[in-house]
Amino acid sequence: MAEQVTVGCKLPNGLVLEVDGHQQAVAGYRGEDVRIIGGYGLTQVDKELWDAWLKIHKDQPYVKKGVIFAQDNGNSARAQAKEQEKLKSGLDPLPQKNPAPGIKRDDEAMNKKE
Repeated sequence: MAEQVTVGCKLPNGLVLEVDGHQQAVAGYRGEDVRIIGGYGLTQVDKELWDAWLKIHKDQPYVKKGVIFAQDNGNSARAQAKEQEKLKSGLDPLPQKNPAPGIKRDDEAMNKKE
């Protein structure tokens, strides 16, 4: 059996790792039947594929920032995901009460019935 790593991905819909025709989907935090920790979807990936993909994409902002990462074992991946829980990917859901500076939810308008 090939050596595996646990990949954490904080992109909503995940990502497809592809190198030389080999590909594997990595779950994001909106995936079905996905273990979510700290806002990261965790997926087991072939280490050789991950290493080859990382070599190509190591300078991408989402890699440098830690939006996607890999650890050799699940415990380390879960620990890193918990440590980075507050990390923002830039694709995070907006808070419903105050979605952006200067914009507030109009609860009166939301509660009015037509």
